[in-house]
Amino acid sequence: MAINRIDHAAVRVDDLGQALEWYEGVLGLTVLDRNAERALLACSGDAVDVTLVAGGQSLVSFAFGVDHADDIDEIVSRLTANDVPFERYKEPDRPGHGEILGFDLPSGHRMEFVAGYGDRVAGVTELASDGTFRPTDIDHINLLGTADPKDVSDFMKMVLGFKQSLVLTIGGSWAASWLRATKRDHDLAYMGAQRASDRLHHIAFAVEDGNHYFRLSDRLVETGNRWEFGPGRHMAGGAGNTTGFGTNCFAYAFDPAGNRNEFSSDMGEFEDHESYTAETSPGKFPEIMNGWAYNMPESFMTIGS
Repeated sequence: MAINRIDHAAVRVDDLGQALEWYEGVLGLTVLDRNAERALLACSGDAVDVTLVAGGQSLVSFAFGVDHADDIDEIVSRLTANDVPFERYKEPDRPGHGEILGFDLPSGHRMEFVAGYGDRVAGVTELASDGTFRPTDIDHINLLGTADPKDVSDFMKMVLGFKQSLVLTIGGSWAASWLRATKRDHDLAYMGAQRASDRLHHIAFAVEDGNHYFRLSDRLVETGNRWEFGPGRHMAGGAGNTTGFGTNCFAYAFDPAGNRNEFSSDMGEFEDHESYTAETSPGKFPEIMNGWAYNMPESFMTIGS
C-alpha cells in the first residue's frame, strides 16, 4: 500500500471574498472554480490543493494521496478490520481527484484518501518554486483537539500504517505528536487544544528555500500584511540540532477568517524505524519552536481555529 503526502484540505472561511483576497490576491494561488458556497484553489497546475467553504472557520476535511485506486481497497480492508465506518465517493468538482475514501479519526476530524484522476498521482509534493512568492504546493497539516494525542497517533500507525516521527511529552503524557506517511519529517501533526473548540492549528504550504521566504515576506509587506511568527527554524530535535526531527524552517500567518497558514521548507528525511521522543514543558516551548530567536508570540500556542 503506497500512501503519499497530503493532497488537499478544505477549510471554512466566514467571508469567501475576503479569504480570496488572501489566498489568491496575496499568496498568488490560482482559482480553478468558484461559486457562492466555495472556491477551489491550486498552488500550481490544475489539481485543487485548497477548498475554501463559505461560513465560519476551521477545518472541514483533509485528504492524503495514494498511488492507485487499489491502494484505497487496502485502506478499506484496514478500516473494516478495525470497525471504522467509511464512505467511498467521487466529487466531480474537485479537479485532480478520482475516487475518494472518507472517514472520521478518533479525534473527530474528517480524513480522506484520494486517488488521482487519469495519470495524476495524488499526494506528490511539488517543491520547486517558479521564482515568484507563490507557495509550491500544500505540504502538511497540524490538527488540534481534545482527544489524547497518543490515541490519535496509535490509530494513525496501527490502522493506517503511518510512522511515528516526533513526540513531545509533558509530565510523561503525550502533548503533541508528529507522524509521517513518507520519509519526509512529518505529513501530519496532532496537538492537544488549549481551547476545546479549536480543531486546526495550521495547514502548511511548501516553499523552496530561504530566497523564497524573502520573496514571500516582501509580498506580505507590499500587501499590508505581517507574519504572526517567523521566519525561523523549529528546534524540536534538541538544542543546537538543525537536522533532526522537527527542525524544518517555518513562517506563520493568519488568513482573514483566523485560520493559520504555515509556509514550510527544509524537512529532513528519515527511515521507517527512526523516531524521537522528548520530555518538555511550557517554559521550553519558545526555544523548541524557534531555534533562531526567542520570539514566539503567545498566540502561537493558545490560538487555533
